[in-house]
Amino acid sequence: MTDVFRTMIVPAAEVALAQQIATTVAPVAGVGMWTTPLSADGQEPATSYVSTGFIAPEWEVLMPLQTWEEVDGVWTQTDAYPGDAVQLLAAIQAADPDTTITLPQLVGLFATCDVTTQDPWVAFQRLGLQIVQVEEVLPA
Repeated sequence: MTDVFRTMIVPAAEVALAQQIATTVAPVAGVGMWTTPLSADGQEPATSYVSTGFIAPEWEVLMPLQTWEEVDGVWTQTDAYPGDAVQLLAAIQAADPDTTITLPQLVGLFATCDVTTQDPWVAFQRLGLQIVQVEEVLPA
């Protein structure tokens, strides 16, 4: 099977959970996900984080997915798949039997994240988000 493209945006309040899930079920591929901060004005503090790219097809059926269409400058959600939090929890527990991640946490994460097949720049525009410009501090 072929990997599938996703743009996944999670609220800042949920980013640690999303990262924990990713590194638990995919210890190599999950590292570095949701590290790009976003906000409405491109300034700190970040309100969301994005991870975008290809994921393995077996994860596609576990994650939520929203489909959006733009008509005359108005975005309308045309379809939604809620994801499968129960099966994701089973995968997490198989990878880490001592996990503290719970089903209510997964359901809450799924309810607050934005997962699409959109190019990230299109998703940012739809949500009114920009990448946070973090000032580089150079050594003295």
